[in-house]
Amino acid sequence: MECFNHANSAAVAVCKSCARAVCRSCAKDMGFAIACSPNCETEARQQHEMSIRAKRIYGIGATKQVFPLAVLTWVLFAALFGGFGIFSTFVLHRAEWFLLIFGAISLLLAIVSYRRSKSLQLNC
Repeated sequence: MECFNHANSAAVAVCKSCARAVCRSCAKDMGFAIACSPNCETEARQQHEMSIRAKRIYGIGATKQVFPLAVLTWVLFAALFGGFGIFSTFVLHRAEWFLLIFGAISLLLAIVSYRRSKSLQLNC
């Protein structure tokens, strides 16, 4: 394989950003990727940062498991609205159907969110 910029030079690497073959004089070693131009360096840095952030979000390589935030939110909604609905029904003897139904739906969404995050192995 020959260098994209120098037709008679042998390629030693492939640019991380544009996937062009580059020779020793064109290759810029960034430590985590090889780039062929300043534009590709910027793109390679951004791709590397996205990869690091994605690993952090999904908990890849980390031993610490985080409880999914969406599930926690739905559980809090279920407790808040359902609790007020139950309080109103049994203590005040007045059924607040909106609160009871919204609390039940929130609990159902918490269960669905939890099962979905576990099946996709998400850690956020």
